[in-house]
Amino acid sequence: MKTIKYTFFFTLATLLMAAECTKGDEEFYNSVYTTVPNLVNVETQNSYAVNDILWVNSNFSQFLAEPNQSTPLDIFKTTNSNKFSFLYSIEKQNSNAVWQNIANEDHFILDEGLVSINNYITAYAIYNASAQEYNYRGGIKLTEPGTYRIGFFAGYNGQNFDLISDSSTASTFLTIATSANNIDAGYYTFSVN
Repeated sequence: MKTIKYTFFFTLATLLMAAECTKGDEEFYNSVYTTVPNLVNVETQNSYAVNDILWVNSNFSQFLAEPNQSTPLDIFKTTNSNKFSFLYSIEKQNSNAVWQNIANEDHFILDEGLVSINNYITAYAIYNASAQEYNYRGGIKLTEPGTYRIGFFAGYNGQNFDLISDSSTASTFLTIATSANNIDAGYYTFSVN
């Protein structure tokens, strides 16, 4: 009889753990990943002066060419997502050569898309149905001279950074590993005179 009780409890525990894992993993079953380079642009200048604005934009078609595929991926149809997000930071080097975050809403200018600013900037490229593309453009007003850098957070593939769809739970979540121009080891570094 003891053996039957132990077997019953072991079986029940195994079923409950399996059910919990399945429930917790559901969101990953609809996740897909791809790599499309150069979907973000840092609008660089030859030199920067105080009160210049450093712009970052992301304007990309809903139809993206994928590696080893003959037809473009329709990311709007795939994800049903009206926006894609990515993260970046803006830092200034202090007198002790330490990088300090300077992202704040007071010096941020939003031209297209949406943005959320905390310790970093969350940019949202918003879907434009008439143009069939996603658009974001945001700028930081450079209020002091010094050395600055924009940094992008490493993505799922460890090299690039991610653009992530804001899909509903019933749709496919798409993560696009992408890159930006003029980035060296994840940063664009520049001086303001």
